[in-house]
Amino acid sequence: MTIRIRVVRALKDARTRLRDIAAAAHSTASAVRDRSARELLGEHDSLQAALDGAAHTLAAARTVHELDRVAESTDVYRLALADAAARHAVATTASETTADRLRERTRQLRTAERLVEKVEDRRSKREARAEQRGADDMAARRR
Repeated sequence: MTIRIRVVRALKDARTRLRDIAAAAHSTASAVRDRSARELLGEHDSLQAALDGAAHTLAAARTVHELDRVAESTDVYRLALADAAARHAVATTASETTADRLRERTRQLRTAERLVEKVEDRRSKREARAEQRGADDMAARRR
């Protein structure tokens, strides 16, 4: 059975579109990952600033209630840091997943491109043989 060049080109076009969609998804996921990394760094800096401020507050604390207030204020920053770390982990996983999908779509596209090349190569060889036969037939008639 002969594979039609039109079908193979349509397959290549479809796989090109799928690869482009995967590239866009990966680009978006990478941007989200980068943004979550910046947020994580910001939360870490906020926690460090809060801990630096808590050192002065702890030094001035006179009662247990004042110590509890310091612990509560630093716990808020620690929870925010933990949330940012969790969001970053999710974004990193999503980015890795989209990168895997992009690699798979790219591999599929390369396969389709090789198939197009093979079909076009066979077609051109077949046309060259037909042309050669025609030329040979024309030369044989002249004798």
